[in-house]
Amino acid sequence: MTSSSFIDHPGRDGAFGALMDEYVRAAEDFCRVVEAFDPTLFRAERESADADTRSPYAIAAHVCGAARRYADYIDAARRGGEARPFALPLDRLHGPTDVRPLLAEGMRFTESVLEGFFEPGGLEVAEGITFQVRWGPTYDPEMLLEHAIVHLLRHRRQLERW
Repeated sequence: MTSSSFIDHPGRDGAFGALMDEYVRAAEDFCRVVEAFDPTLFRAERESADADTRSPYAIAAHVCGAARRYADYIDAARRGGEARPFALPLDRLHGPTDVRPLLAEGMRFTESVLEGFFEPGGLEVAEGITFQVRWGPTYDPEMLLEHAIVHLLRHRRQLERW
């Protein structure tokens, strides 16, 4: 792997390098599906008890914001603090073509937060860092990145079936 529109250093070694490469793959697939939406259908709503899943727009906003929030959890745990509540500025998301750069911002931030985990022994260091997420479970950085990948896969599938 030599280039990516989502991270600065694709193809890194180790478990975290592999996770970031798979995160990129999932992001590419998610964006491919989102970018195929007609801009007018992107805002079309369906009934849903979850406001984050009422429209392709809402799903995209949720996914882009979550990418940043996941990295905030890891960053805060490394610093010994609390995660900042990140809210995606919705004035930056107008249509399907806005998703890729917004998602890339969150993923590049993730990559920067993971510095030190790409080296040998990084997985062991990461296992010593745990934090509780707002939806309940306690994660370590590896587990949260695995969650982030599957999050993109689940929402990509949801949009494919829209």
